[in-house]
Amino acid sequence: MDFPGRRLRAVDRVTLRIAEGEQVALLGPSGAGKSTFLRALLGAVTITGTVRVGEWDPYGTAAERRAIRRASGFVRQGGDLVPGLSARLNAAMGTSPSWTLRDWARVLGGRAPAAQEERLAALADRHGITDSLPARVRELSGGQRQRVAVIRALLPGPRLLLADEPTSGLDPVTAAAVVDTLCSPAGSMTVVVATHDLAVARRFPRILAMRDGRLVHDGQSLDETTAAGVYGDGESPR
Repeated sequence: MDFPGRRLRAVDRVTLRIAEGEQVALLGPSGAGKSTFLRALLGAVTITGTVRVGEWDPYGTAAERRAIRRASGFVRQGGDLVPGLSARLNAAMGTSPSWTLRDWARVLGGRAPAAQEERLAALADRHGITDSLPARVRELSGGQRQRVAVIRALLPGPRLLLADEPTSGLDPVTAAAVVDTLCSPAGSMTVVVATHDLAVARRFPRILAMRDGRLVHDGQSLDETTAAGVYGDGESPR
């Protein structure tokens, strides 16, 4: 995968397979190629090579691309929320492709679609932001906004969840709770989480590590010597 107009290859000669239901951390420093890797799974960057998400090709037909997006949840770094809307409505937007006219009427009235109310309430309680749901996103802390973004991605019950730094801005206890939620229930959802935080990566049963666009580690654990090699001289993971 190359960026247009640049010779830098963001992801270079990466070959791997992630099984359905597997929970994987994608570890590496800033600029390692983690975000580009995630975007390739959704067909959002130009590639040379082959990508498959289940039976679908993200670079194939329009129907295949739609199928992947319907089956996927994506937590972007920074949350990518609408500041003027409430946390509740931002979270509910994760199911907007399936809304009926009645659902839209509820949303315009400041409520979540009826079919999502119970699940949304349960996710908000698990993430500790129930009291923040009525507030506008611009009034929330960075950590609260990130939790809203996670809930939005989880609400539709995706088969594939991609998360780019989902614990950014969270304290260690809350970050651990977020990771536990992303990885539960086991076996029902494929999860790939990009992170630069070694403590977060070690909560996953499989760790992929990238540096300078290359895959430099693939295993169930990551020792201190290997971690130091991932981050290079003068850098250290948290």
